[in-house]
Amino acid sequence: MELAPVTVATFLVALAGPIGISLGWWLGRRGEHARTLREERKGAYVAFVHAAIRFRNAPDDERRSIREERWAALSEIVLIAPPAIVQVASLQVAAGDRLLNSELSADDRAATYRTLWERNLTFTRLARQDLRVGALDPFEGLEPIVGERIDFDTSARS
Repeated sequence: MELAPVTVATFLVALAGPIGISLGWWLGRRGEHARTLREERKGAYVAFVHAAIRFRNAPDDERRSIREERWAALSEIVLIAPPAIVQVASLQVAAGDRLLNSELSADDRAATYRTLWERNLTFTRLARQDLRVGALDPFEGLEPIVGERIDFDTSARS
């Protein structure tokens, strides 16, 4: 029996063990880092959508206090989200600020609600894509609600 092949095999096994362990540790840390960043973005997206919905549904006199919550959520998104999401979120906030104008006509107010709906759709789709939630669109087939209040038809349930 020759010693050369056995020596080479022993050397390769001795070398592969530490390299494999190091590579596995590095890949594990990298995956954990990516998961942590995804969780941070998810938290920021949820906070932003929550503030945007509260702002949209609030009475006019409460909107000024909720406005700061929206801007705070946007500032977090600016720090951690991809540029396309930052742009859409910024447009969402700017469009919503139109509702603070007390002299807005009914048609302009309805147009603002429609714009908020469209911006929210775009934001949500981009956020779901970024978080790899899935290809399904939760808004498919839904129509925007453009009125001040959301009234449900209770007669259809009976």
